[in-house]
Amino acid sequence: MKPILSGQKSATLFCKPVKTTHTNELLYLGQDESRQSKVSFRSLELETDIEMLYDWVNQPYSKRFWQLNGSKDLLYRTCQSVLDNPNAHSFIGCCNDQPVCQVDLYNVAADELKDHTSHEPDDCGLHLLTIPPKQSSKGLSLLMLQHFIRFYFSFPQANRLFAEPDKENTVANLLAKRAGFQLLKTIQLSYKTANLYSITREQFQSHFHER
Repeated sequence: MKPILSGQKSATLFCKPVKTTHTNELLYLGQDESRQSKVSFRSLELETDIEMLYDWVNQPYSKRFWQLNGSKDLLYRTCQSVLDNPNAHSFIGCCNDQPVCQVDLYNVAADELKDHTSHEPDDCGLHLLTIPPKQSSKGLSLLMLQHFIRFYFSFPQANRLFAEPDKENTVANLLAKRAGFQLLKTIQLSYKTANLYSITREQFQSHFHER
């Protein structure tokens, strides 16, 4: 199972939203002209999103790599630990107001990844869970990842973003490359063998302008 992110002291995640009384508040809103689609990100709202996430993590495409299938209580507690962690946050990505992915973002300095790569205090890593393939459309996962990267680099503190998909997850590795991430090396984490990727602000801007 993906470990609960550490709560050890380090720089607080710079893009973690301040808690408000407003649910489903949009943190990012973008437009994709090629698909005539509206893309948005908001915080995970456990009380309303848990059933959807429970369905996603218990389907064949995600069981092996997310390892959160099982009890709903386990999933709830795992997600809550991320929302409560000052060094991490969980986002829901929507396309035309329909939830299509979850992104967990974490501060590398507060995660075991810190022992596997050089990093700056504000560098972050991400985990991406997408909607079941039978409910998706071609290019949707790439669209959402590209927009999340754009959201991430909209913060002046953001200079580098890491991804560490399971080495055997062919789809996730291909998605990272298509989004502009550069492969660094293969690493052994406590819960998986992963391919480590990163993308800098300059690499993202270059990749975006080439498209």
